Amino acid sequence: MKKQCIQVESNHKTFHAKESELNKSLIINTIMTNSHDTIYFKDRNSTFLLSSKAHASLFGIDNPMEVIGKNDYDYFPEYFANNAYHDEEQIMRTGEPIISRIEKLIKADGEIMWLSASKYPLYDGQGKIIGTWGTSRDITPLKKAEEELTSLNEKLEEANRQLRILSAIDSLSGLYNHRHFFEELNKAFELYTRQKEEGSSHGFSVILFDVDNFKVINDKHGHLMGDVVIRQIGEIMKRNTRSTDSCFRYGGDEFAILLPNTSIEDARRIAEKMRVAIKNTAIASEHSELKITVSLGVASCCEAKSVKDLFRKSDEKLYCSKNTGKNMVS
Repeated sequence: MKKQCIQVESNHKTFHAKESELNKSLIINTIMTNSHDTIYFKDRNSTFLLSSKAHASLFGIDNPMEVIGKNDYDYFPEYFANNAYHDEEQIMRTGEPIISRIEKLIKADGEIMWLSASKYPLYDGQGKIIGTWGTSRDITPLKKAEEELTSLNEKLEEANRQLRILSAIDSLSGLYNHRHFFEELNKAFELYTRQKEEGSSHGFSVILFDVDNFKVINDKHGHLMGDVVIRQIGEIMKRNTRSTDSCFRYGGDEFAILLPNTSIEDARRIAEKMRVAIKNTAIASEHSELKITVSLGVASCCEAKSVKDLFRKSDEKLYCSKNTGKNMVS
């Protein structure tokens, strides 16, 4: 009777063991058949031991059993297979997995596929590494969406940049406008003040000028000719200033040049060059050539206590030129 009980108990344990193995096999088969992510197992030679249906379909194969015994070089481009092989060598050597790495796969037809791949060491029952296993997920739609979003953001940023430029430009002269002039003047003075405190400032200068007898030009030749004069001066200013200088139209016929790292002496030379260039330019009018002149005032930040003081000094110099006889630099 005792022997019979022992036999029954032994059979019971064997049944449950087989049932457990059956359940494990069923679970593994269900996962390998139905998972949308690719799943594979490899031995120490990087040969496939097991392949999921999604993994096999990556190679255009319906039956995952056909993948067993093959390796990455049988299906992937050489660069991709090389990378996979080196990854597996590292994993088997260190026991450290690779988690969620983004990989770019260029398929035989040139199509680009993006994968999020994770790779792990494969252990036997004694804890010895006997190969690797891994999973990957096709994230191509997500990557394309990211690229499209990046491209859209770049276009949006470029559009915003163009809008910022347009908002700072005077449409008639093509120069920076009144608002931008005072923004840049304030920035330059703040930088000068900060550098002066640090003992490293080179200073900057400002030239203000306006057109002599501009009202007479408008009254005699019309406002359209006045617009031509403004545009012409804008072109002359661009041609006769340095790349580091900034040119502005801050009023009707009033212009300014911001000269960084420029002494008052050098600024006067630039102003004189500008005066001569404008004086020597003939503008064709309806019946004759129109000659124009300008009066200029020059001031340096070194002689000013504030932006307001600097602008006032430049303006005073301009009117000094105007009241002294016009067509001159003060």
